[in-house]
Amino acid sequence: MATLIVTTGPCEGKTYPLDASSLISIGRDDQCNFQLVDDEVSRRHLQIRYDADQGAHFAVDMRSANGVFVNGERLTADRELGEGDVIRIGRSEIRYTEDDVTDIDLALDSFKKTDEWKRGTTF
Repeated sequence: MATLIVTTGPCEGKTYPLDASSLISIGRDDQCNFQLVDDEVSRRHLQIRYDADQGAHFAVDMRSANGVFVNGERLTADRELGEGDVIRIGRSEIRYTEDDVTDIDLALDSFKKTDEWKRGTTF
C-alpha cells in the first residue's frame, strides 16, 4: 500500500495511507480527506487518484491558487506518481512512497538522508 508523508511544512510528519481504491482530496478545508493547515494551500488544492487500468496513483491540481509541483515541475496535467516523488503545495512537501509506512520517524530520517546529496558543500 502506498503512503503520503508530509516531510516539510506546518504538518510535518503527518501521513496518509493510499490503497487501490483511493481518490483523496488534499487541502485546508476540513472536508478534505487529508487536511493540511498551511495558509498557502488552497481549500481544495490537490487530488490523488488511483487508475486501476494503469495500476498507478496520479496527482491532479484542483485549480489551486499557488499550483502543484512534482519534483520541482509545475503540474499542467495529471501526473503519474512514482517512488520518492516530492509533491509541493504551499509551504508543504509531501513524499509519495509505494511502501506501507509503519515507522514515520524512520521514514522521515531516511528521506532526509536521501536528499543530502543535493545540498551544497561549503568550505
